[in-house]
Amino acid sequence: MNNIFTNEKIRPELRAGLKKIHFSQPTKVQEEVIPVLLERKNVVVQAVTGSGKTHAFLVPILNEIDEKLEYPQAILTAPSRELSEQLYQVARQLRDAASLDISIAHFAGGSDRERQMKKINNRNPQVIIATPGRLHDFVEKKILFLDHVQNFVIDEADMTLDMGFLADIDFIAQRLPKTVTFAAFSATIPVKLSNFLRKYMSQPEQIVIDNPAVISPTIKNDLIDIGGKNRKRILYQLLTMGQPYLALVFANTKQTVDELTKFLQEQGLRVAKIHGGITERERKRTVREINDGQYQYVVATDLAARGLDIDGVSLVVNYEIPRDLEFVVHRVGRTGRNGLSGHAVTLIRAEEMNRIAGLEKMGIHFDFVEIKNDELVPRKHYHSRNERSSDSYTVDNKVNGYVKKAKKKRKPGYKKKIKRVIQQDKAQKNKIEQRHKIRKAKQQRKRKRDNNS
Repeated sequence: MNNIFTNEKIRPELRAGLKKIHFSQPTKVQEEVIPVLLERKNVVVQAVTGSGKTHAFLVPILNEIDEKLEYPQAILTAPSRELSEQLYQVARQLRDAASLDISIAHFAGGSDRERQMKKINNRNPQVIIATPGRLHDFVEKKILFLDHVQNFVIDEADMTLDMGFLADIDFIAQRLPKTVTFAAFSATIPVKLSNFLRKYMSQPEQIVIDNPAVISPTIKNDLIDIGGKNRKRILYQLLTMGQPYLALVFANTKQTVDELTKFLQEQGLRVAKIHGGITERERKRTVREINDGQYQYVVATDLAARGLDIDGVSLVVNYEIPRDLEFVVHRVGRTGRNGLSGHAVTLIRAEEMNRIAGLEKMGIHFDFVEIKNDELVPRKHYHSRNERSSDSYTVDNKVNGYVKKAKKKRKPGYKKKIKRVIQQDKAQKNKIEQRHKIRKAKQQRKRKRDNNS
């Protein structure tokens, strides 16, 4: 196959720019996607982070911009400030390397709205990179006009769905010209997302990029069954027995991140935290301090950590398994970069083994280990792999069984197991309920802001 980066359909300036930033051999996603977008065909791409998908859509989009026409010609959305900022910086790098006179603007929630509006007044952007909420705001207030947009890209579409932004995307998409080319990039394509995309794309090209090396071979990926031990204590032991250069601990909620940060600080560790509840200024300061080497330990949520560029992570700890198993790939991929060795450790209890089976089906391999004399040593897990297909994660029926048996005499520790399973079942349901409440509250606050403005 000919190298797509040297294809004559790509402007000479862009070809030179790609060479300047050392893009000589395209990745699989770039080989397959760039020709489709150059032909102005709608496309849905399933590819994981790190596959090179960003340049797969940036190259054809910048290739099509008419520098003489000073109005928005392309819109790229990303679901968080961090991801949109990262996309903005990559787009600027390619534009500058190609010496193109293209106006690229970044609009994101949590940033100075007035300053962003002044930028529009100074020069109408030709490429807009934005979070869905801020884009919705600017279009609704007639600050931005979309009459001449030719390309619309939804990056990290599954996360856009998870964060409740599809309504904003829908609002934007309805106001685009009928001739616009749609492209969606996502690590996974849930049914709800697929149905939404079908609304705007008639028979799009479907491109699925398999990534056989789900976890880099430079990463040692360990699994610890903590049994009845205190999870926080095990975490502290892991973080201190090997003195990692930089350890990144992942938890599922802001509350857990706060609790872990406080606990580890009380043990005398200097710990930074990153989650959606901290201000943008605090977030930027924290990341700067981490990269300056002021912290050895960072506790974060998945959504807050996506898009943040933190160098030198030598250890990743999955304090708990994420609800979306795909996030394990993103978490573990934070270590072992640039050919360096890395280490990831996942903490589980026996009733979570079926989730590990799900991860193994995705191609993620774990080594069972245990802590002995402040060292991680291999162990043979007492649960056979065949037993992992049990429905232990679907807890309701199991809870009923435990409750019925609770009145019988059991061995010591059995009642604790019953309690723990019931508590976990309640906690899972509470998390789901809380998530719905948060989304509803966000929508109500947004409607209130819109009514007041």
